[in-house]
Amino acid sequence: MNVDPTQNLVVFDLGGPEPHLVKTPTRAEDGIRQAWFALPVDHHADAGRVARIYSEWQPSAADEEFIRRTFPAADVTYTFPRPRPDEWDAALAEARRVMAQAAAEAEAERAREAMEHVSRTGETLPVLWSRSSPKAEMLDLLPHREVVPGQLYLTVATVAPTPQGTIGMVHLTVAGLGDRAFGEVLVESWGNLVRGLRVDGYLDQDQPERGHLIVVQREGTHASSAVALPDFHQRMSAALGDARLLIGLPDPDTVLITRQDSGWVDDLQQAVLTSTCPAGELVPTVLAAEPSGLRVVAERPA
Repeated sequence: MNVDPTQNLVVFDLGGPEPHLVKTPTRAEDGIRQAWFALPVDHHADAGRVARIYSEWQPSAADEEFIRRTFPAADVTYTFPRPRPDEWDAALAEARRVMAQAAAEAEAERAREAMEHVSRTGETLPVLWSRSSPKAEMLDLLPHREVVPGQLYLTVATVAPTPQGTIGMVHLTVAGLGDRAFGEVLVESWGNLVRGLRVDGYLDQDQPERGHLIVVQREGTHASSAVALPDFHQRMSAALGDARLLIGLPDPDTVLITRQDSGWVDDLQQAVLTSTCPAGELVPTVLAAEPSGLRVVAERPA
């Protein structure tokens, strides 16, 4: 979609699978002619095949004559009428407004279609939210459970790749929950989460005294929500041989776990505090996991 009214979009339909698009200066009196001769030379003999010509701006009188001589059978359409010479500034300003509105409406339609696709194809997953998230005000509209009182929460969303290749989320709202118990929906989402979880252990062969680092990821997204699983602390404590753990969440898809006295502590904290992951629902966070529960040790600065 053209969003610059000073450039006129011209489209030639030669009956092939794809039309030919060219941009020329909007005010040019010979813009259509310029557009035609900007096509590869091997198309210049195909003027008789041109069935339709679209020009964002009404062709000038000179271009109308060029079209009659060169494309006698072509159907010509345009969007913006050509103004008088002294009215160009106002016409371009109005065209800019119309183009911006059309672009916004097209983007909104793409977003709506993407969310419909996510709702149809996605899986229900638990999603961690930081109270410091730039989206935190949305928590008032979502059923949620505290993970760390006043700082970290758990919600549920339907998650899937969008047709554009991004990750889309349709959050479960209080209204969307209806008569269902949030706990039941959360248990269902936990079941989806654990499918595809992968736990890998690392030991620095050159410095084994540093101890072990565990990395939890997933074939999918939101592995970070695993920290809220009822048996997560128990399992990780058993694996590392200590109930006092440090957990790093550098992004929504990664969990780093080590003992609080291990040689990996500085690396884990640096991975979180220097994370380049954009702040969304989850702000990169360092947690301490202890028998008394979870607490936030640090968050990446805004």
